[in-house]
Amino acid sequence: MTSNMLTKTCTKYFCTKIISSTKFFHLMFTSSISYFREIDKRKMIVRSSFIKLVITGILIFGIVVMTLNVISYGRNINDFEFVDDNNAYVIPNRDGDTFIRIKADVKSNSKPSVLYEDDGKSDILEVRIRTYMISMNHEQDHNVLVREAGDGTFSILLLHGQSFSSKTWEKIGTLQYLASWGYRAFAVDLPGYGNSSLPVIQETAAVHWLTRLIRALRLSNFVIISPSMSGRFSLPYVLQSHLKQQTIRGFIPISPIGTNNFKPLEYKKLTIPTLIVHGEHDTRFQSAIETLKQIPSYEILTIKNASHACYMQQPLEFHNGLRQFLYTVYRPIYIEQYKKRVASSTGELNITNSLDDNEKNKVGIVNSTSDRKKQHHVKLSK
Repeated sequence: MTSNMLTKTCTKYFCTKIISSTKFFHLMFTSSISYFREIDKRKMIVRSSFIKLVITGILIFGIVVMTLNVISYGRNINDFEFVDDNNAYVIPNRDGDTFIRIKADVKSNSKPSVLYEDDGKSDILEVRIRTYMISMNHEQDHNVLVREAGDGTFSILLLHGQSFSSKTWEKIGTLQYLASWGYRAFAVDLPGYGNSSLPVIQETAAVHWLTRLIRALRLSNFVIISPSMSGRFSLPYVLQSHLKQQTIRGFIPISPIGTNNFKPLEYKKLTIPTLIVHGEHDTRFQSAIETLKQIPSYEILTIKNASHACYMQQPLEFHNGLRQFLYTVYRPIYIEQYKKRVASSTGELNITNSLDDNEKNKVGIVNSTSDRKKQHHVKLSK
């Protein structure tokens, strides 16, 4: 009995302990679940707050960006820079089998970038140069060789010095650069030089020859680049055509000859922008440079470490100066032409709208007339 009583007592005691332990672990498990649920709720709250904060930040950032864009657009609305495909055009490469995409300098709000040499060589675009002959007097023995590059609206006419030809402008990359900047360039062989079949002409006839050439090429809004010997062609044409300066947009004499053949008053009457180019060591033509400074709207480009043929000795510096000058000449003209196109299109739109209003009025009159006829017919039938 005693043994049975002891067994029952121990069993009851252990059962009680087990039950108590079970309740304890159950309580602990329940408390743990509640605790972790509370933590999850707090995490969700924290996560929710963080997400809200991020979304709010993104919205504020977007509003700020939009505001800045509106302000920037308002400030630059008159700059007329367009980056769509209409501003770009393509020109054929040297072989003519592929095309190179070009955006004209004049369509950019900012000044053109500066050219740099890469391993001692400048980066010249391999554009296609068209070579052909034109007849000045409809005779085979009076032909002039022309090298043409580019398809831009604004034209550049390149003459050459005594020891050179139109091929010179291709060798140093001027034709290629002008085409890649958005201009249409024409380099010609002067009479008696290069592949030109014309005989050498006297200075008195030079201006007439150049006038016929410009007409044959149908040039307008053009700039003349004239080095050394070609000055006897360009100077009389530019100075004697000051009444037609709407056609010539700029003049670039490079240490030209013949400057002493004209009076100071003739230079002072010249109103077109002029870029006077000369080499730093070209002391022989210093008097010519001083004479050209009588032109009111002149700029000076002194090419360092160069003599008379400075544009060939330092082509990179020459091309940089040329590019900036052409931009200052043609950019205002481009803007003015754009304004006229916009005004013209707006005027046509207003005319169309007014015509539409007149048509509407006519329709209204016809409708009212037909209504009166209907009413009159009803009265007669009654």
